[in-house]
Amino acid sequence: MSTGDALHLHALVHLHPDRRRPALAAGAGMLILAVAAILFPAAAIRVVGAASGWLLWFAGALMLAVGLLTFSGALRGLAIGAALAAVGLGAFLTFNPTVGALAAALVLAAALVADGSFQLAAALHLRPLAAWRWLLASAATSLVAALLLAAGLPVRTPQAVAILLAAAFGSTGLALIATGLVRTAPRRDPAP
Repeated sequence: MSTGDALHLHALVHLHPDRRRPALAAGAGMLILAVAAILFPAAAIRVVGAASGWLLWFAGALMLAVGLLTFSGALRGLAIGAALAAVGLGAFLTFNPTVGALAAALVLAAALVADGSFQLAAALHLRPLAAWRWLLASAATSLVAALLLAAGLPVRTPQAVAILLAAAFGSTGLALIATGLVRTAPRRDPAP
C-alpha cells in the first residue's frame, strides 16, 4: 500500500460508510433552499424572521413556566416580567418578519461562523479525499457570508441577506454532495 493509499484510508475513517445517502439528500435539500432564497428573497427573509419570532415566543413561554414553577417572591415577579418581554418580542418579530429577519442577521452570522468552522475542520480531516476542496470552499463561503452579514455589507436588505444565505446554503449543499459521492476504495493507477 502506498503512502497516498494510506492517507486515503485514514481519511475514510472519518466518514461513516452507511451515511453517504443522507449526505446526498441533505446536499440536495440545501441546494433547493439556496435556489428558493434566490428566486424568492422576500419570502425567504419573511420565513427567517417569522421563525425567529416563533422561537423567541416559545422560549418566552418556557421561561414563564420555569419562573412560575421554580421561583417565589420578588424573583418570581422578575422571571415573569422577563418571560413576558420575550413573549412580546417574539410576537412582534412573528408579525413583523422583515424586522425579525434583519435582527436575526447577526444570529445568522454566528451560525455561519460555526458552520464554516466545522466545515474547515472537516476539510482538514478529509484532506486526501477529493471532497475536501468542496468543504474548504464551502467553509470559506460561509465565513465570508458571516463576515458580510455581521459587518452589514452590503446593506442589510432582505435581498442581500437572501443572496448571502443562498451562497452559504448552496456551497454547503455542493460540499455535502461531494462528500456523499466519495469513493470508498483508493484509486488504483494502472501499473506502468
